[in-house]
Amino acid sequence: MNRQTITGDALKRDDPEHRRELQTPADPLFSEQATDYSIEPIGLRFRQPDLEHRFNVDNFARQVGLLRLSIALGAIIFAVYAVFDPFIIPEITNEAWAIRLGLACPLLLLIVAISYMPGFSYRHQALLSLAMCIPGLAVVGMISIASSPGNYLYYAGILIILTYVNCLWRLRYYYSILMSGLTCGAYEFVALFVNPIPTNMLINNNAFLIFGVGVSVFVNYVQEYKLRQSFVDNEKLRAEQRRSERLLSRSEAANRAKNDFLAIMSHELRTPLNAIIGFSEIISNQMFGPVGQPKYVDYAGDIRASGAHLLSIINDILDISKAEAGKLQLEEEPIDPVEALNRTMRMFRQRASELGVDLTFRIRDDIPWLIADPRLFNQVAINLTSNALKFTPENGSVQVELGVDAAGDLVLSVKDTGIGIKASDTKRIFEPFVQVEDAMSRTQQGTGLGLPLVRKIMSLHGGTVELESTVGEGTTVSATFPKSRFVAPQADEMQWQAS
Repeated sequence: MNRQTITGDALKRDDPEHRRELQTPADPLFSEQATDYSIEPIGLRFRQPDLEHRFNVDNFARQVGLLRLSIALGAIIFAVYAVFDPFIIPEITNEAWAIRLGLACPLLLLIVAISYMPGFSYRHQALLSLAMCIPGLAVVGMISIASSPGNYLYYAGILIILTYVNCLWRLRYYYSILMSGLTCGAYEFVALFVNPIPTNMLINNNAFLIFGVGVSVFVNYVQEYKLRQSFVDNEKLRAEQRRSERLLSRSEAANRAKNDFLAIMSHELRTPLNAIIGFSEIISNQMFGPVGQPKYVDYAGDIRASGAHLLSIINDILDISKAEAGKLQLEEEPIDPVEALNRTMRMFRQRASELGVDLTFRIRDDIPWLIADPRLFNQVAINLTSNALKFTPENGSVQVELGVDAAGDLVLSVKDTGIGIKASDTKRIFEPFVQVEDAMSRTQQGTGLGLPLVRKIMSLHGGTVELESTVGEGTTVSATFPKSRFVAPQADEMQWQAS
């Protein structure tokens, strides 16, 4: 990738669509007004009109099927009860059948048919509610022309009808109260003035009728209240889902911007850093002749070391960024863990000697070859060993061991006699850019990416990282590769014997 191409990518940041994606002040996440979910206890209405409308639309769509079924079944049940008419009111059987089968049942089925018409909505609940009183008024009509004892026995039919419809009604409860009151009022009028019944029977009938209808109306009220509460819960869940989706969209946009920025910076920083490191190495090694002042050679060595350190930090940031974005891919191949670690140890021999730290490496068991990403395997070993050397004082020791644990997995452990980590910080230390607030963070350089990157790499390999530490005594970090990554030994050179 050349500089011109990268500059073109950078100019994409000026694209209006891209800027709009990242802008936040007008985001509905923050500008969305709070919804008032409170319910009026008497009228059972939401105080916010648009919420009331949404509830009515949603509730009607959910309940209209049950209403149609209950009305149709009610018509069938009401028709079946015609078999009792010849035994209870034999003197008006024909009239009762005309009312029951010729008038009430067809009207109920007609209401069901009308509910299927286009444009029929919750606003037409008044028409549907007629189905609640039609069979009740039909029974009142039979009572008005029936002789004793039929005129005071058929009140039970009113009680059954109103209980049935109230318990199955799933729309506005005040329609239930209105139609129940209308039916009961018609019955009282007939029982008192049109076809009077004995006072004691009227009192008895009213006692059961009022109690039964009152309980069923209360059940209807509770049902609607619970339906509204359920609707509120669903609304809140949907609002949280929308909010989560907006947050996710913003997070993805920010992550894309971060990745684009890091991709640009990796090029813009690596190119001059490579030049700095290369030229400073030429000067420090005096490849083209001696330098006039010896101090310049030392300065060149310092420049090279600083450039290499900065390049290492940039590489770590890019790797952890790729890992978090799920873009850090494994390039797997069979590797020899022992040989790879030998090369790593050779890298640190000089440094350990300069620090006055005893660095040892040993193999505990027969070590099989491993299917892994060679670069990332070395990165794990480098990060763990570098950390151990960094926080181990002079005359301390760092022991690097490679072995197989009781479960048969390959374990790379690095044990030091350094300053240690507090128990409260052992989990936090695996978070990116975190450094514990003690002598470690005050006296040592670093970005806090070493252990987080090791954990990401081990996770990609299906392995784990465990840390045990005691303040003032030292730390042991163990990276475990699962045995499923072992290469079956097919030749002598693919297995190292413990020494």
